[in-house]
Amino acid sequence: MREAETEKEPIAVIGVYARTPGAGDDLDAFWHMVAEGREAVTALSDAEPVAEGAADTAVGSRSDRVARRGVLADVGQFDAEAFGMPPREAELTDPQHRLLLEAAWVLLERAGHGTGGERDGRGTGSRVGVFAGAGLNYYLLRHILTDPSIEQAEGLLPLVLANDRDHLAAKLAYRLGLTGPAMTVQTACSTSLVAVHQGVRALRSRDADLVLAGGVSVELPQDEGYSVTAGSVLSRSGRCRPFQTGRDGSVPGNGLGLVALRRLGDAIADNDTVLAVIRGSAVNNDGGDKAGYTAPGFAGQVDVLRTAYRDAGVDPATVGYLEGHGTGTEVGDDIELAALAEVFTRGGADEPLPLGSVKANIGNPGAAAGVIGLIKTVLALRHRVLPPLVGAGDDAAADDLPDGFVLDPAARPWAAEQGVPRRAGVSSYGMGGTNSHVVVEEYRPSRPAPVEDLAAALIPLSARGEEGVLRYRDALAAHVTARPGRVGDAARTFTSGRRRFPVRLGAVLTPDGLARESLQDAPRRVPRKAPPIVWAFGGGEADVRGMLAGLYPRYAVVRDRVEEVLAHLGEEDGSRVRAVLLDETDGTDSAVPPAELAQVCLYVTQLALADLLIFLGVAPAAVLGHGVGEFAAACLAGEFSAVAGADLLAKPFPEGADRVALKPPALPVVSACTGRAVDQQNGRDSRFWAAGPPQPVRFPDAARTLTAMVKGALVVEIGPGRSLSDLLRPHIRDDGLYDVLPMLPATGLVSFLTQLGRLWSAGAGVDLERANGADGYRRVPLPTYPFDRRRHWIDAPRPGAPDPTVRQSGNDNLAPTETETEADAGTLSLVLGAWEETLGIRDIEPDADLYMLGGDSFTLVRLAVRLSRSCGLEITARNLLGVDLTPRAMADLIDEMTNGTQGEKSQP
Repeated sequence: MREAETEKEPIAVIGVYARTPGAGDDLDAFWHMVAEGREAVTALSDAEPVAEGAADTAVGSRSDRVARRGVLADVGQFDAEAFGMPPREAELTDPQHRLLLEAAWVLLERAGHGTGGERDGRGTGSRVGVFAGAGLNYYLLRHILTDPSIEQAEGLLPLVLANDRDHLAAKLAYRLGLTGPAMTVQTACSTSLVAVHQGVRALRSRDADLVLAGGVSVELPQDEGYSVTAGSVLSRSGRCRPFQTGRDGSVPGNGLGLVALRRLGDAIADNDTVLAVIRGSAVNNDGGDKAGYTAPGFAGQVDVLRTAYRDAGVDPATVGYLEGHGTGTEVGDDIELAALAEVFTRGGADEPLPLGSVKANIGNPGAAAGVIGLIKTVLALRHRVLPPLVGAGDDAAADDLPDGFVLDPAARPWAAEQGVPRRAGVSSYGMGGTNSHVVVEEYRPSRPAPVEDLAAALIPLSARGEEGVLRYRDALAAHVTARPGRVGDAARTFTSGRRRFPVRLGAVLTPDGLARESLQDAPRRVPRKAPPIVWAFGGGEADVRGMLAGLYPRYAVVRDRVEEVLAHLGEEDGSRVRAVLLDETDGTDSAVPPAELAQVCLYVTQLALADLLIFLGVAPAAVLGHGVGEFAAACLAGEFSAVAGADLLAKPFPEGADRVALKPPALPVVSACTGRAVDQQNGRDSRFWAAGPPQPVRFPDAARTLTAMVKGALVVEIGPGRSLSDLLRPHIRDDGLYDVLPMLPATGLVSFLTQLGRLWSAGAGVDLERANGADGYRRVPLPTYPFDRRRHWIDAPRPGAPDPTVRQSGNDNLAPTETETEADAGTLSLVLGAWEETLGIRDIEPDADLYMLGGDSFTLVRLAVRLSRSCGLEITARNLLGVDLTPRAMADLIDEMTNGTQGEKSQP
C-alpha cells in the first residue's frame, strides 16, 4: 500500500465496551437507555450509600451542594486471581486501573482476539497497542495517603506503580501480554477521544495491528453531592442539558469506555465483526487564542473539525448525526455551537443536523466522556437509529439553537441517502484546549458469509476455578438460546480468540444449542505437566456401523486413510466396507459387515481415527494392541504398512505373512497377546501375524506392563466402543494410569467431539482450530470470561475516627484477625506474617513459591520493605533474590544475616 493510502486508511471498530451509570457493563442496557432518552444520574440520599467509596455522612442537603451524580456500581469489585495479582496489590491499586484492566480483557474477547496477540511457537503474533487515560486518582488521595502506615508498610514505589497514571497503559500491556505501543494519554475531558485518534495513527503507521483505546473516570466518594460556586461549570439544577435553553452546567459522572480498532482491510480479511468504520480524526490545541486557560476556543474547534474531515476525505455535509462535547455550560455550548455552524452548513432544503451528547444521560464522565460518546454513536449506526437528547422535549429547549440543527426529543429511524453510508461526527474538548474530532460511518459488508454452517463444533471453556467454568457454560447456553447464531462463528471465536486456563470443559455446540453431554459434564483441572498419551487398540465385537459417518466428510485425513486401504481391497470389497463405515445402507442386514471383512472394517476405523488424532496434535508415547487391535497398533508403530495390515486380516495365511515387509516398532508397543512390550530392536516375525488376530490374551499382564512403562499415562481407546477402557479403568491410581478415555463410544461427530473435549480437559494438547475447521467463519461477540469479582478496597477515613489504624481492609481473602505477635515461632513465623500482609493471603505454607502466589518483582520490593521494618535490618530485593523465593528460605537468610540472633529475638 502506498504511503498516501496508509495515511487515509479506514479503521474498523471491531468491538466496544462501556461501563456507565444506569447500565453497568451491559451494552444492550446502555443502548436502550440512550435510545429511550433516559437519564441515569442518581439522586443521592443521606440514608443510603450507593456504591464503593461511600462516605458515612452525605452532605447533599447543604445549600451550596447538589445531591446528584452519575454513579458507577461495584467499583471496588475485582477478580485479582484472574490477572495473577495478589489480593493486597489489588487492594492498593487505583480502581480506575483495575476497571480498565477488566474492560480490556472483556473487549479483546468480545472482538474475538482474546489471546491478546500472544506469540506462537514461531515467535510471531499481532502487536496489540493500548492508548488510554484516567481521571484524577481520588482513591490514592482519599483512601491510601490519608493513612501514613500504608506507605510505611508498603514503601512509596509500590504505591506509585499501583496508582500513577504513567503506569496505566503499560501495566495493562504487562498483565495481558500486549506487545504494541502502550501509552497513557491525558488531556482532561478529551482524553479518551484523543486516545482513539492516537490509536488510529498507530494503526496507519503500522506500529500496531490492533489497538485498544479509551479512558476511565471514577471520582470518589460516590455518595456525596458536589459544590456549586459562582462561575462553576457544574449544574445547580443537577441536570446536564447540552445545547438546550436554560442549561446551567455539567453533572459529575463516572464511567469507562474502550474500543477495539483494526485496519479495515485486516479486519475484513480476518473475518472480524466490524461495527463501524472510522474514516478520519484530528487533534489540536487552542493555544492562547481564547479568553483563558480553562475557556474553550472557537478557532481551535473550527480547525479540528475541518482537519478531521480532510483526513476522512468526506464532505461534512454528508454527516447525518453529531455527538457533541456538550457539557451543558452556557459559554462552552455557545462556542461549540458556533464552531459547528461554521463547518456544518445546511441548505434550506436539507434536513437539519441532529445534535446529541451522552452527558445528558449519565453526567460528565471526564476522561471517559469522548469514547463513551463514540460508542453511543457506533451503536446508533449499528441500529440505524438517531438517538434522542435527554430534555429536548421540554418547552423552548431549542430556542437558542442555530439554523440547520435539531435536538431530537425521541429516537427515530436514521434514513440513508442512496450510495452514501450513514455517517456521524464525534467531538470531545478538554479543559486546557486539546480538541478532538472523529468521523465515523456505518460498515456495509461486501464479503458474503460461508454458505454452510458447521454441523457441530468443540467450544473450549476454561477459567481459574470450577464455578467459573460452569458460569461460562451456562452463559453460553443462554446466549445461543436467546440469540441463535452460526456454529462456525462461535467455534472461530472461542478457538482462536480466548485464553486457556487450568480448569476446563469442552462443550459441543450444534445448531440446536449445546449438546446434552456438555450440559452434564463436570469441569476438571488439568495437571501442571501434560500426561503422556497411550493409544489402546481393542479387538472385541464392537459395532463399526456408521462409526466414520460424521468424521469422513469433515476431515480430509480420515478420507485419505479410508480410501487408501479401500482402493487396495478392490472395488467390490472396498465399496462394501465403505457402506458399513459410512452407514450408506438401507438399514437392513446389508449394514452388517460380511464376516470376512468385519475385522478389516474395525482395522480401517482404528487407523483413520489414529491418523485424525495425529492431525489434531494428540500423538502417542506408546501403543497397546488387543486382538484385531494388535494390527492397528503395529501399523501405527511402523511395523508394517496400512495396506499390508489389511492383507493380513483379509487373507490370513502363513505364506501371505511371509511376504509382508516387517520392521521393528518405532515406538513402544505392548501386546495383549504376550502381556509384554515388543522388542524394539528385533520386532516380531511373520509367525506372530500368520493366523490372524493373536491368541491367547494376557491382558492383566499387558496392563501392568503398560503402567510400569509409561507412568501416569492418559490412555485413549482408539476405535468404536469402550471395552478396553472398562478393562483399564481399575488401573487408574496415583502409581498407575492417569485416566482412560474412549474416543468413539458412539457414532456421530457430536460423540467424537465430546470425547475430544474431554481429552482436552484432561490436559492433552489438542489442536482445536483443526478440530473445528472454522477458519472461514467470523469472530463474533459471545459471552466473555466469567470473572469472580471480590471486594478489594481500603476504606476512607471515617469522620471522628481518632486514628487511621481503625480502618478496615476490604480484601475478602484476608479477613481482619487479631494481630499475631512476633513471638509465635521465631523468624519463620515473622516471615510468614510479612508474606501474608504483603500478598493479602492467609495460611501461606513455609515452602510456597512467591511467583506461584501471584507475586512479581515489585511484590518482592514490598516484601523487602516489610521484612526490613519487622527485623530492624536493611533487607533489599537483591538480598531476597539470592535465595529461593519461599518463606523458609527467607527466614534462613535473615537468621544468617543476624548470626541466628533474629530467631532468638523473636522468641518469648
